[in-house]
Amino acid sequence: MDGIDGFSKGGPDAGTLISPGILLASRDRVALDAVGVAVLRIYGTTDAVSKGGIFGQEQIERATQLGLGAASSDEIELIAVNKEAGDICKKIDEKIRQT
Repeated sequence: MDGIDGFSKGGPDAGTLISPGILLASRDRVALDAVGVAVLRIYGTTDAVSKGGIFGQEQIERATQLGLGAASSDEIELIAVNKEAGDICKKIDEKIRQT
């Protein structure tokens, strides 16, 4: 997932621009979506995306029901490639574990 630049509100071609400067990779598309929601929450996003637990988000909850990937934050491991990445990984980990 390209998290270099993106929109936290609006989109796909206009809205609130954020620049996390991160690149994420996973074989688990549900885990990747959950981490993406956490990043949006860190940078500020819509009320709908900000409310409740990440795994309670409609799209993520349905994907877990279908067995498409991680069913909880306990199944997600973030691996940083350097210290700078470690800092954002800690923030993401805190967000995905909030209920």
